[in-house]
Amino acid sequence: MKSFSGLSAKHRAWLVAILACGFVARVVWMFALPYYLPVSDQADPTEYNVLAKNLLAGEGYRFKGIQGHHALMMGDKVNQPTTRRPPLYPLLLAGVYGLVGERYRAAFLLNCIFDVVTMIAVFAIARQLFEDARIALLALGITASHLPFFQQNIVLMSESLAMMLTTLVSLALVVGLSEPRARWFVLAGIALGLTGLARPEAVFFSVPFALALVFLLRAKGSNWRPAILLPLATLLLFWVVLSPWVIRNAIVFGRFIPGTTVTGSVMLEGLYPPTQDESKGLVTHLPAGMWEKVKDLSEIEANDVQMREAIKLLLNNPMSWLRDAPLKVAHFWLVLRGWSDPHFLYYPANELVPGQYSFLIPNLLFLIFAGVAVFRYRGRWLLQAGPIIFTLVFLSLQATFYVTRGRHCVKMVPSLIVLAAYGMYRVFSRQKRGGEKSKTSRASSI
Repeated sequence: MKSFSGLSAKHRAWLVAILACGFVARVVWMFALPYYLPVSDQADPTEYNVLAKNLLAGEGYRFKGIQGHHALMMGDKVNQPTTRRPPLYPLLLAGVYGLVGERYRAAFLLNCIFDVVTMIAVFAIARQLFEDARIALLALGITASHLPFFQQNIVLMSESLAMMLTTLVSLALVVGLSEPRARWFVLAGIALGLTGLARPEAVFFSVPFALALVFLLRAKGSNWRPAILLPLATLLLFWVVLSPWVIRNAIVFGRFIPGTTVTGSVMLEGLYPPTQDESKGLVTHLPAGMWEKVKDLSEIEANDVQMREAIKLLLNNPMSWLRDAPLKVAHFWLVLRGWSDPHFLYYPANELVPGQYSFLIPNLLFLIFAGVAVFRYRGRWLLQAGPIIFTLVFLSLQATFYVTRGRHCVKMVPSLIVLAAYGMYRVFSRQKRGGEKSKTSRASSI
């Protein structure tokens, strides 16, 4: 891998300095700002925390001991095994608690370390694609200073972990398309499998992603045999890594469940037309009567009912989905409504830096400059960046079927930053060269 080879002493110094500053800034932020207590009205941190403590106490993967309205909503289900949340982040939390006790800032420090790995991966992807340390350092600097990455570290949620794993998948495949060797596709499959254990979206993503890799390898000039076998290795490794979770669910529930049992509710909520009409496509509620219908059912049965209802809504109202899809994609990336809410990312925003400055405007700029890179300065690098572009497009499309919040796009932002950094560099370096040329021409005319 050529990402770190041939760096000058100056570029190596900048690399180390930016990584160090990014990590120190996150740690300072972690101690300077109040964090979000896991026992709160927000389901994710509460549930991750309780699952970790139950795992550590030998109580199994269940919500036993959960408090507040979560206990009222779940009723007797809190004492039953669950598959509401994927297991990787609760397992890591349990490991942290086992080492240092229930110290939340120790878990936040782990999130900061995930961010450092993400920063290294961003530098490596940019250098691999563009072979220019300046562009790679620009992408690294943006990633190191992007405020939503700071914010997601101070709450017990899997976003920093999923962001790191998603970026590592992109790195492995960007290198793999340049050097079509089995090890890169094996590493991509392992990272993708771990992503599936952290976020359930990867389960639906894996097969289309493998097919996209076949076409990308063929476009790069590979023969059919490696073009099929290498993506197949990625797909098989994905399922191998995911298999302990699938086997556990088959034993406990007697069902094939590769993801979680919240898929039905978030899809139903995302496709419910009356709610879309009321809130201009930004959905927040389930159909009337659904809670009464599922409250006495098991977790698995409730998910089945909600999934069937969601599919029925999609088939009966395809134009509703089509009409609202562009707005949901825009909301997915820019949080067009709700960024003034301090919890618009589902964790507290810094009151000193309003949401439109920390999230909406940066993401808009990233999208614009990434578009400039892809459509204005496309070149040989574009095909090699295919895994990144496919991921951005597929997960944006997938978001049109679900409830979307600002935090849901964050795991893809580092890869978007790589493309945006190239667009920024080309635009501003071109302007500078043009200015110098115009000065030269004016001087010669005089």
